[in-house]
Amino acid sequence: MVVMQSAGKKIFGLFRLFGEAFGEFKWAVVAFTLLSFLSSVLEGIGINAVIPLFSFLKNGAQGADIVSRMIEKFFNYFILPFNLQYLILFIITIFVIKTIVFFMASFIAAKTVSEFARRKRNLLFSQTFFADWPYLTKHKLGYLDQILTTYINNSSALFSHVSSLIIVTANLLIYIILAVNISAIIAFAAFVLALSSFYVFKPFFKKNEAASSEMSVVFKDVAHFVNESLLGVKTIKSIEVKDKIVERANSYFDRLKELNVRITLASILTNTLIQPIGLFFIMAAFLYFYRSDQSFNMASFAVIVYAINKIFTQAQQGQSFFHSVISYEPYLRGAMQYENEILGRKEKDLGKRNFNFRDCLRFNNVHFAYGASYGPVLKRVNFFIKKGETTGLIGPSGVGKTTIVDLMLRLLDPQRGTITLDGVDIYNIKLREWRTNIGYVSQDIFLMNGTIENNIKFYGESVTDADMIEAARMANIFDFIESLPEKFKTLVGERGIQLSVGQRQRVVLARVLARHPEILLLDEATSSLDNESEILIQKAIENLRGRVTVFTIAHRLSTVVSADRLIVLDNGRILEEGSPRELLANQNSYFFRVYHAKK
Repeated sequence: MVVMQSAGKKIFGLFRLFGEAFGEFKWAVVAFTLLSFLSSVLEGIGINAVIPLFSFLKNGAQGADIVSRMIEKFFNYFILPFNLQYLILFIITIFVIKTIVFFMASFIAAKTVSEFARRKRNLLFSQTFFADWPYLTKHKLGYLDQILTTYINNSSALFSHVSSLIIVTANLLIYIILAVNISAIIAFAAFVLALSSFYVFKPFFKKNEAASSEMSVVFKDVAHFVNESLLGVKTIKSIEVKDKIVERANSYFDRLKELNVRITLASILTNTLIQPIGLFFIMAAFLYFYRSDQSFNMASFAVIVYAINKIFTQAQQGQSFFHSVISYEPYLRGAMQYENEILGRKEKDLGKRNFNFRDCLRFNNVHFAYGASYGPVLKRVNFFIKKGETTGLIGPSGVGKTTIVDLMLRLLDPQRGTITLDGVDIYNIKLREWRTNIGYVSQDIFLMNGTIENNIKFYGESVTDADMIEAARMANIFDFIESLPEKFKTLVGERGIQLSVGQRQRVVLARVLARHPEILLLDEATSSLDNESEILIQKAIENLRGRVTVFTIAHRLSTVVSADRLIVLDNGRILEEGSPRELLANQNSYFFRVYHAKK
């Protein structure tokens, strides 16, 4: 009883998960199910028609079973002669119609699977980019890739196997009815034995389920490890730990092999064991049929043997498909879990107002902490950025400088206080408008594997060739690009590997400037550059003075020494602010101390 309840609960859970995932395709599932059952019914009628066919061949008599009599009534209803020729034509017609119906069912299933995969990939990929920043920062590298490929592929395969289970169930019912039509006792015994096999083999299902769940997790770990290792391949080679990396990778691959063997073995064992059971049952049925029926109707016996064989074949296929469903269920569950998570973490955009910058951007008593278990990063921060000015932000590492930039980008929300643009809370401004007017350049250079033109325009439909060229000039990269054989069509390689670090950074700056931002945020944009590249970036920024409002974070004081205003942040608070000249005139100022310490 407990076993049946456990199995029922598992099956109910699978149906609920299936309904949640494929609910939008319910009519396709209904159509597929009806067509599958119709296909099985037609096959059953066609097979049962063999009984009167054999009877005609043997002695010209009709079959005495229920289905044979129904076939005869069908002929009489349409005023057709019930003879050998018409019966053969009837059987051929039934199987032709059955083939067409089965094709239609299979086509619906294939189309549904493909559409499911397309919609889920589109939804998960798009909603990932619409999710809030804190959620995205917790994701491991390669997880989304696994969700969109392995998880969605296996979720689609699960639908295919559930579809096959529906066909198997339909066939099983029809063949049981077909067997009952000839011998109810044998049919009932075959049904009970086939059903019992599911409970006998339950331990194999449990092992399959556990191994499949672990495999879905290992696939994610492999994706993360491979992506992480490729990103750090230069470091790995430079400190000679290739062997250790390969060794760790092999441990993942070995585990995948072990899990795959366990899953395959569980499926093979159930399929192998059910075959001799079916054979022994057919032999027992032959003895029963032979001794209980003195006339021993060979046609009826042939049909019931065929039906019993089909019952056990369908049971075997059902076991195989059920193993597959259990194997793929963790992937569908994982994909749906990710979908529910990502939909619940959508980035907030409640703004209704347009971007309009005339005077200043202001932080008013802004407080921010990354979590209850962490201390505050920013404490009652107050400062302003005047339109057209260049404002520098300096301070020790880890005091919240990048957090301020993330707040400006609206990647984070302050827990207390407000950030206003000309007196308007920035969260009342449309998010898309806000970000299209904010340019952002960080120390982490992002270039895609494409041409320089692709990287500067970067999906910006409004960015013209003239914008691109002008931005390249402003970023002091135009002359270098023109010196290349392919000019703007030059391929930069993976992550811009064909360019120097300074050249990459200037391409990134050109990408931002091509969009004509009103405010430019530079987060340690020159920290990893050589002196020559830093000077070129500084010249580019200097040329923007008065045209673009610049807010720059820097460790190198040379980057901010020409700024209109400097803000010093320490321990989450504004320590001091003023022009570089004013701060240098104060020997007690932080800027004075670090400036002269650098010298």
